[in-house]
Amino acid sequence: MGVMNDYMVGYYGEGFDMSTAIFPAAEYTWMIAIIIIALIALWQARTFVSQF
Repeated sequence: MGVMNDYMVGYYGEGFDMSTAIFPAAEYTWMIAIIIIALIALWQARTFVSQF
């Protein structure tokens, strides 16, 4: 599967297969989630301020 799978196998052991994981990219997906939440918060703040 590539470099990412090699990192995962090195971290979790030989029996780990990234393609069968429940949440495959959990190592860095939390960063993407935080960015999305921050963008939504900025959009909400912008629409709130524009009411005044």
